[in-house]
Amino acid sequence: MYLLLAITAFSIVALALFHSHLKLKISYKRMENNDIVTLAASAFFGIIRYKAELPFLDFVKKMDNFTLRFRLRLKSGKEIQDEIRLKRIESLDELLSSLDDIISCYRLNKRAIRYLAKKAQIRDFSLYSAFGFDDAYITGVMYGILYTAIVNFLTFIKAHIDLQIKEIDLKPVFNKEVFHLVLSCIIDIKIGHIITALRMFIKTSRGSEIDGTTYSRSYENNYGKY
Repeated sequence: MYLLLAITAFSIVALALFHSHLKLKISYKRMENNDIVTLAASAFFGIIRYKAELPFLDFVKKMDNFTLRFRLRLKSGKEIQDEIRLKRIESLDELLSSLDDIISCYRLNKRAIRYLAKKAQIRDFSLYSAFGFDDAYITGVMYGILYTAIVNFLTFIKAHIDLQIKEIDLKPVFNKEVFHLVLSCIIDIKIGHIITALRMFIKTSRGSEIDGTTYSRSYENNYGKY
């Protein structure tokens, strides 16, 4: 009787955790020379919450020191150790190396990445920008370029991820140097889908270890230096 109750309770908890959501709210604001990044994460029906608010440069410095180490044990008994590092790009060689790493990582884990992209949802995406230059002609040209680039980028993202756009507002300011930017969105995905994707990553690592195609370079997510 007690065993049945324990199994039932465990099954309910596991099911609840599997269907709980991880929500990450990201916002960035820049007004003239002042900017700030806000990250707010919640999981397990709001039981776990985390929020950080930092100037962009401080945020970059903290991320520059971030390293996530992990290890996988294969069925053969062999252990794979690797790490995910975030670092700034300091040169063109590092940029090219970073692109090579990203492409190689994507090719190796294409199935898991596509699965996550399909299951993730980006909600309440909003973008507001007011910008201008002393030269009205340059302002008009830049407005056309930015508008086209943003529309094409969001169209590409929407083709791969469930993207819900709340507002896009670009305002050119003529004959005046101005730059204001407010960007925000909420990334929402089920914990169960993350677990499934991790299993795919592990399975890919095991398969590549067997056929000798293991991606031996450390995964590195690089971001531009500002």
